[in-house]
Amino acid sequence: MSTETKRTSRFIDWWAWGAFNGFILIFLTLIISPFWQRTLLNKIVTVQDDEPVKLEPVELKSNALGALRVDAEAQINANEWVAFEIQLLDQAGKVIASGIKQGWSETGTWYEDGESGSWSEQDTLGGLDVRAKQDEKLTVALALLDYGTTAGKELNNPVSFRVKVRNGVIDIGYLWLGIVICFIFALVAMYATCKSGKRAIFETINDSDPTGRGTLGGQDRLVRLRVEVEADETVPQRLEIRLVINDAYGEQVYCESTDIGVSRKIEDGEFINAVGKLEKLFVISERGSYGFHVEIHPDEPIDRTKLIVRDGARTLLPVDVVHLAAT
Repeated sequence: MSTETKRTSRFIDWWAWGAFNGFILIFLTLIISPFWQRTLLNKIVTVQDDEPVKLEPVELKSNALGALRVDAEAQINANEWVAFEIQLLDQAGKVIASGIKQGWSETGTWYEDGESGSWSEQDTLGGLDVRAKQDEKLTVALALLDYGTTAGKELNNPVSFRVKVRNGVIDIGYLWLGIVICFIFALVAMYATCKSGKRAIFETINDSDPTGRGTLGGQDRLVRLRVEVEADETVPQRLEIRLVINDAYGEQVYCESTDIGVSRKIEDGEFINAVGKLEKLFVISERGSYGFHVEIHPDEPIDRTKLIVRDGARTLLPVDVVHLAAT
């Protein structure tokens, strides 16, 4: 067989990148979402309990992305509550959407183990989201339904509201959920790509010279070879790995020696382990039975060697592939 090394993108798993691109798209949407929205109205209005207050109409444009959001925040004092209704009216005065909010504001003091302090909590913001199917003018109306104190006293005073109307608003809560889900899918897809392919050979020996044979190859199938080495503290900084591939008749079709670096793990001055890895990719033009033999030099420090060969593997990036073609 003739041997030639080429860099190729043929075996990239685009599905894995599709999941990653989905994560990037949602992340970019989250970043640009504040710039997408447009404020149509922002003012303070005072509402009596006897009649609703209508604000000036706003021009609503239909958007493929985002919705119309109406926010109304009640301006009430501490230890008071208020119930109000937000309405959205069309040009004929018909209510097309509405929502009721009961807001409150409370303060108090606390005592514990001789210490004391104060606390303050409130929930006075009500909102309404709608999607426009076509361009139209809409009117926001506010109605004061009830008003009182947390002590049970009813109040007849008017209530001021900060009203803000924005178009093109995106709910970032769903975006964050989408980012998390897409990120998990992207990690799973990329991990699966790195482990892709049917395992044709898996040999582990407590020595330095594993050998295995399996049926693999084909013009459109990528073969991934991985050699994992564990050694003792006497191992040098680099090891030589000699790889030999034989065909079904025992004829040698490939032979090459490669130097790999050794990574040592030491904790508190004590040696834990030393590992080295080699990975090579092949395209073998003729599918058949092939034997893989590994020799490691020097072999004295080697405690364990693992030989893994996968057939039909995929990659994430362009890679250098050794092509073995029949002469």
